[in-house]
Amino acid sequence: MTMENSSNVDQPSKWKLPILIAGFVIVVALVFYFVFEGTKNDITIMNAGEKIEAKTHAATVGEALNESGIEVGAHDQVSPAKNTPIKDNMKIDYVKAKQVNVTDNGQTEKVWSTKSTVKELLKDENITPGPHDVLNVSLDDKVKNDMDIDIDRAIELTLKNGDKNETVWTTKNTVGDLLAEKNITTDGDDRVSPAKETKLTSNMNIEVAYVDKKSEEKVEQVAFDTVYKDDANLEKGQEKIVTEGKNGEKKVKYDVTYENGKEVKRDRVSESNVSDKQDKVIARGTKSAVQTVAASSSSSSKASAQSANHSNDSAAPSGGKTFTMESTAYSGGGTTATGINLSANPGIKVVAVDPSVIPLGSKVWVEGYGVAIAGDTGGAIKGNIIDVYFDDAGSCYSWGRRTVTVKVL
Repeated sequence: MTMENSSNVDQPSKWKLPILIAGFVIVVALVFYFVFEGTKNDITIMNAGEKIEAKTHAATVGEALNESGIEVGAHDQVSPAKNTPIKDNMKIDYVKAKQVNVTDNGQTEKVWSTKSTVKELLKDENITPGPHDVLNVSLDDKVKNDMDIDIDRAIELTLKNGDKNETVWTTKNTVGDLLAEKNITTDGDDRVSPAKETKLTSNMNIEVAYVDKKSEEKVEQVAFDTVYKDDANLEKGQEKIVTEGKNGEKKVKYDVTYENGKEVKRDRVSESNVSDKQDKVIARGTKSAVQTVAASSSSSSKASAQSANHSNDSAAPSGGKTFTMESTAYSGGGTTATGINLSANPGIKVVAVDPSVIPLGSKVWVEGYGVAIAGDTGGAIKGNIIDVYFDDAGSCYSWGRRTVTVKVL
C-alpha cells in the first residue's frame, strides 16, 4: 500500500517541466510576434482607384508593391519612385500602363500610357487633333488596354458648286466621297472636274457644273436679196424699183446646252421653210442721157461745151436750185458715164455728180469753175459732192478740196 501511494504522488511532477517549457516558448513567440508586428510601417497603396491598406517591413516602395502582389512594369507609373525608402503612413500611387494603338492619318504607332482619358494620352504624345479632324473615339473616353485610336486628318480645298464658291474641310478620300458628304447629286449630263474617282489632295479645286440640254424651235427671217436688171429705156444713173422685196420665214430647231442656267452652246439641228422670200428687183438705166454731147462731131455738142467754157466763172447766174457742196477735181480724159469724150474735147467743162441729187445732163454753175455739164458719175460721188474736170493734173492739185455753191440752171 505504501509503495503504490508514493508512485501516484510522483506522477504529476513528470509533466510539469515540459509544460513550463512549452509555455515559455509560447510567451516568447508571442512577444516576438507583437514586437515584429509593432515595428511594421503602415502604408496605403492606391491601385487604379482601389485603396489598399498594408503593414510592411519592406525597405523600398518597389519591395512594398511586390509584397502586395503588384508587379511593376517598365511603363507603369509609381509615385514616389520604386527606390524611395518606406516611411510610416506613406501613400503610394500606382498606375499600370496600357498599350494603345494610335493611327494618325494612316500611320500606326503602339504607345504605352498611364493617362486616364484619350485627350490626356494624345497631349502626352504631342498629338493635337485639328478642329475639322475626325476621331473614332471621344476625347473624354477612358483609355483601355489594346484600345485603337484613329485620327483622320481633314484637308482644305475649294468647291465650286454651280455658281457658288466655298472653302471646305473634309476627311474623305475621293471627289465622289466629298460630293456624297455634301449631299451633292449629279446626273449623266452634269460635269464634275476632276473626275469623281480622283483622290483628294490639299488645296484642290473641285468644280460641279449642272448641265441641261433642251430642244428649241424658232421662226427666223430669211432676208431678201436685191437684184439689178439693165433697162435700155432708162437713162444711165436712173433706177426704178420693179418689185418690192419681202423677207421669207423658216422654222429652225436647235439643241441648246446650258451650264448652271447659262447658255454655252447652240447647235442647229434642222430647218424647214415657212414662207418663201421675194427678192427686190431694181431696173438700172443703160441709155445715154445726152446723145448730142456723145457725138464729138456734132456742132451743137461743141457749142454747148464752148458755151460752158466761156461762161463767167465768178458771176453766179440768177435762178435755179442752189446747193452747198464739197468739191474735188479729177483729170485723165476718157469717156464719161453719159458718153462725152473728154480727150476729144479739150477745155470742156464737165462735172461728176450723184444722179439722185443732180440729174445727169443738167447744166450747172459751180462757184469758181463756171458753167458745166453734169455728165459723169463716180464711186465716191454720193450726196452733196461734186467732182470738176480739168485737162491737167496740176489744175486738180490747185483746186484741191473746197466747199462751193452749185446752181442747177
